[in-house]
Amino acid sequence: MTKPRTHLMLFLFFLSIYVLTGQGSIQSADGKIMFYLTQAMVENQSLSFSEVVTLEGASGPQFSKYGLGMSVLAIPFYIFGKVLSLLLGIEASLATQFSVSMINALLTTLSCLVIFQFATNRFDFSPRTALMLSSGFGLSTIAWYYSEDFMSEPAATLLLLSAVYFVTSKDPAMRKRDLLWAGTFLALAVSCRLAVLVVIPGFIIYQWMVWAESEEKNVSELVEGLIRPAVPVVLVLFIIMAYNYIRFADPLETGYEKFSGQFLVGFFGLLFSPGKSLFLFNPLTLLGCLSFGLCFRAQRKTALLFGWLIISHLLLFSFWGSWEGGMSWGPRLMLLVVPYLILPIGFLLQEYKQVVRVPIIVILVAGVLVQLPSVTVNIARYYYEMSRDFGSLGRDQILFSPKYSQLIGQFKQVGKVFENLGDDLQIAQMVSLAKKGERFLGTDIDVVLENGLAVNVPNFWWYYMYLFGYPFYFWLFPPVALVGIIMVSGYRLCRETNNP
Repeated sequence: MTKPRTHLMLFLFFLSIYVLTGQGSIQSADGKIMFYLTQAMVENQSLSFSEVVTLEGASGPQFSKYGLGMSVLAIPFYIFGKVLSLLLGIEASLATQFSVSMINALLTTLSCLVIFQFATNRFDFSPRTALMLSSGFGLSTIAWYYSEDFMSEPAATLLLLSAVYFVTSKDPAMRKRDLLWAGTFLALAVSCRLAVLVVIPGFIIYQWMVWAESEEKNVSELVEGLIRPAVPVVLVLFIIMAYNYIRFADPLETGYEKFSGQFLVGFFGLLFSPGKSLFLFNPLTLLGCLSFGLCFRAQRKTALLFGWLIISHLLLFSFWGSWEGGMSWGPRLMLLVVPYLILPIGFLLQEYKQVVRVPIIVILVAGVLVQLPSVTVNIARYYYEMSRDFGSLGRDQILFSPKYSQLIGQFKQVGKVFENLGDDLQIAQMVSLAKKGERFLGTDIDVVLENGLAVNVPNFWWYYMYLFGYPFYFWLFPPVALVGIIMVSGYRLCRETNNP
């Protein structure tokens, strides 16, 4: 049995890494809109953010088209930011954005913990194998990048993973309680991303298989086992419909564009395109695919559930017009299924430990190297350059041309940013513009690339505080302390999970 101290060290290890590499601000357009809604709910008790932000060319109430759940989840973080502002004398808008931007650092850390728990409790892997799987997900996949911005995928990933953990409970005595928890977490995941609804048939099939293998096949037990987790989901759907009615005067209108994509393009793009391939941006998932047969042999029901989660999301987003996830790192929309391609690797390690251990470690390290440039430099910089050089064709070049793949382009951006750090005058000018709240909407891309602070310096919150002239105990002590925690907790994790 895993010691509670191991879980604590695991929590401190991943959280410290994510906070250390966090950007401390909300830079994505989706994240800003969800933040505006959080701000409106706290400051004005409103679902419209017209009172807190004015959008050019827009009149009347302004509503977010994104799931309500993420903005609600951020409310405690927003309030904490306001308290932080009062205590430290930092501008409220900066402090609240900083706090809210860190929400996914916490949520991704919790996902790593659930993966560790899943590996040890559901699959009976050793703590060492569980640590490798948690590290594989947390540091060697796109989960690391999405821990630093205010997007809904990390929340939906954690909530869906928690639902899967509880629905696969092994204890018959706790089955009813665990099904209710599974339904609750699934409902919360739906509140963050409505697309999660595609997983429901997989949960139904899993529950039916559990019932079919039971000694007493009582139909009423099957019905009860299906209704119990369904209740929270139905309640959340009613809330979503009410929210839709408030926004669009139609309970069935979500605000998202309709399915208009070309299936083969989306399917190929998500799996094999140079710019968004699930396998290129998450190398360990290749081993996950190879491990599925072993997983099926050992845990048939769970493997089928995993398979449904993966295939249903893949098919859904292959039909989606924006299957690539917009200006994002790797296949953003597929983050939710990455845990189910990482966990089966434990069976491969368990079966062929001596043969595959070194290759798995090598691929894990390769995945870490893939993620590093994305958390070091703002990924928008490369998109801006490609748009400047190729206009409307820049998107297709990034997606389908190996020469212009985001993987290659982002490494080049890291070199350019660090090369430009020697221009003190230019950096001082960019800091001055940033302090004034200068926005570059509608301006020439060259102007953004030359004057945008966020795309011209390392994308770390503590480095921004250094540039903004905050006292050294604001920008120096935190990263030093975080590095110390990473080293100590990492060392203890290695020691405590050293037993086979």
